[in-house]
Amino acid sequence: MELSLKSKFTGALLGSAVGDALGAPLEGYGMEKVKSVYGENIKMLSGRYTDDTEMMIGVAESLIENRGFDGEDMAAKFIQNYHARRRYGPGSKEVLRRIREGESWEVVSGKLFDGKGSYGNGAAMRIAPVGIFYYDNTDKLREIAYKSSQITHGHALGKEGAALQAFSIALAVRGTEKEAMLLELKEIVKSGIYKEKLRKIEALLEKEADKKAVIFELGNGEEAFNSVPTAIYSFLRFDCFKDAVVYAVGLGGDTDTIGAMTGAISGAYYGEGAIPEEWKKRLEEGEKGRSYIRWLGEELHRVKFYIETKLYNYVPKRVC
Repeated sequence: MELSLKSKFTGALLGSAVGDALGAPLEGYGMEKVKSVYGENIKMLSGRYTDDTEMMIGVAESLIENRGFDGEDMAAKFIQNYHARRRYGPGSKEVLRRIREGESWEVVSGKLFDGKGSYGNGAAMRIAPVGIFYYDNTDKLREIAYKSSQITHGHALGKEGAALQAFSIALAVRGTEKEAMLLELKEIVKSGIYKEKLRKIEALLEKEADKKAVIFELGNGEEAFNSVPTAIYSFLRFDCFKDAVVYAVGLGGDTDTIGAMTGAISGAYYGEGAIPEEWKKRLEEGEKGRSYIRWLGEELHRVKFYIETKLYNYVPKRVC
């Protein structure tokens, strides 16, 4: 049975949040420590999400409210939603502080890290709403992935990592066969380091490499180029949502973000129904909990429909 587009939209957002919450308690653990504590059966503990999901929510809210990208508004959403206990990285905290004090969202991130900007995975971790909203327009997808990344991550490798993650989600929404995904991603990606990582993914898949080889070749760190390819590999290696996300988290390292990115691609591919009910029930509820995240996916789908059918009198069903 063909999955509905709405299920793919909600699956991407809930999948990202679930992967984030699953990996959050293990962040910074090495692969062996994860295994010694949890064995092969990683369970959802508190269900509390991190900055990965909180920023993803801001991306979705802004796209819905503006029926597309508005950088100033998206930055404002990040600031409005900000809770320090969600474990924001120092770079993002500094950027949001400067924007709040009046600096332009378009330039402030480029001033960090000796004027080179961050190449961390903080833009890729939150990109799922962009990936689903622009899934059918590759050029627009790249443009908005780069612009939305610019708010906090000014380095080209940070932006390209976010774009690669967004492309992966878009291909998953389209239902592209897994065997064809790597070929398409190789055509789309521009950076040499990401092209090389995609070649390594292909080689690792062919020999069903062990976890140590995957970590050595692809990485499990906070850099976008050492985590986005790992999420793509985790998705491609398995045939169901749960196995892919458990594997991704089991690699250790930046577990919440790699879990979130794997969950976003897997949710977009398999639909919301493939996410284990136990995990969804454990995911935190509240003002911006699981019900709200599902609503954001539904609303992005509805806005997309209104734009495509040129029904521009769209009004959100509730205030974001």
